[in-house]
Amino acid sequence: MDFKQQYSWEFLSPEEIEQRSIRALRNHIRHIRQISPWYGEKLENIEPDDIKTVDDFRLIPFTERKDLEGNPDCFHCVTEEQIVETVITETQNRKQIPFILTVTDLDRIAYYEALSFHSTGINSSDRAQILVNMDMMSNIAMAYYRGLITLGVNTMRSGLLPVDMHKYNIQSLSPTVLIGEPSYLKKLAVELQKFSFDTRNSSVEKLICTVESLRTPDMNLSPNGNILEELWGAQIYSTYTSPEISASYCDCTEQNGGHSHPELVFTEIIDEKGNSVPDGTTGELVATPLGVEGMPLLRYKTGDITFAVSGKCSCGRNSIRIGPILGKKSQLFKLNGTTVYPLTITNALDQLDEVKDYILIVENESSLTDRVFLHVAAPASCIEKISNQIRTAANVSFPILISNTTTIQAFRKNPGKNMHILDCRKKG
Repeated sequence: MDFKQQYSWEFLSPEEIEQRSIRALRNHIRHIRQISPWYGEKLENIEPDDIKTVDDFRLIPFTERKDLEGNPDCFHCVTEEQIVETVITETQNRKQIPFILTVTDLDRIAYYEALSFHSTGINSSDRAQILVNMDMMSNIAMAYYRGLITLGVNTMRSGLLPVDMHKYNIQSLSPTVLIGEPSYLKKLAVELQKFSFDTRNSSVEKLICTVESLRTPDMNLSPNGNILEELWGAQIYSTYTSPEISASYCDCTEQNGGHSHPELVFTEIIDEKGNSVPDGTTGELVATPLGVEGMPLLRYKTGDITFAVSGKCSCGRNSIRIGPILGKKSQLFKLNGTTVYPLTITNALDQLDEVKDYILIVENESSLTDRVFLHVAAPASCIEKISNQIRTAANVSFPILISNTTTIQAFRKNPGKNMHILDCRKKG
């Protein structure tokens, strides 16, 4: 597939992007009413031609994860013969939802990721290594792979290898770009330095970081981001993606928010009542992916909390940008009437060298407040320092228990994921 960035709407004026988006949304509604068992019923009384403004579109009901959990087959819009790949996304309660893709869907994802990587300055002169697992029925690593080769980048699917093999690959193949989870890239740099490998002066110029947010709400690098930048001597870029929306939001060269690609996704930020919020105000990310064949969705509530970044980007793009993911909507907790975003706590803890690992355990206290315990792998003498750090960042306090990495790892439901929030609250 040829990559033609000039076909993107990103550099059009905001007014023209909105006009084209409204036309695209009308066509999307018209299409899924005809082919989707789910939306054929839900949109029965909605006429596509009545959608004349963005406000008209916002009257359409949301699609939620529980809808997909209930009967994902109702969202299938192609025949069995058209399906070429099935991937799995996992819900908060560990229920798996299969997503089907056609050849066109895979090409669309490749083009989307190519646009995202292109915005970071990656081009055909780069050499990229993907340090993300290709298995577990996830399409994230494969989406990165297809996006990179669409750009003509020399792409290497390294995956998660022993340190000595990564050392050999970086030394012999001289990648300019590494793509992976920040915690893994951080651990890799530390281990490589134990092998007398100078990560700061290697061939690596860019780190594309997925899964974990690396920026604070004021768009500066988080403590982990600063550590990564120092360890690798490379530029840090964040990318957020979700299998359900078949879209990603990636930093550009200006590193001031993750750009959407409006010809392929319509983006909204909403409050708890479902109303649109002004730029800069935190809310839930809602996405309508455009051009999807297998399982098209409409106004899908991702459950992720972020905010829209205002104004034209200095890179020249006018596409909507989002800030860092501040946490899952379901992970927000209340302590004595104060709503706390998990990222506030994790950023505070990541600044402390004494803290080697940690996990926040959240339980129900009442309808107005939760009960939180923090298990940390750190010296006992640091409890007061940790408590002060959290109080300064989030204006809350809770019990801090000195633990060890083995015990903390045992709390995690998925040992392969470096999660820091364990939500044990009963939902009701």
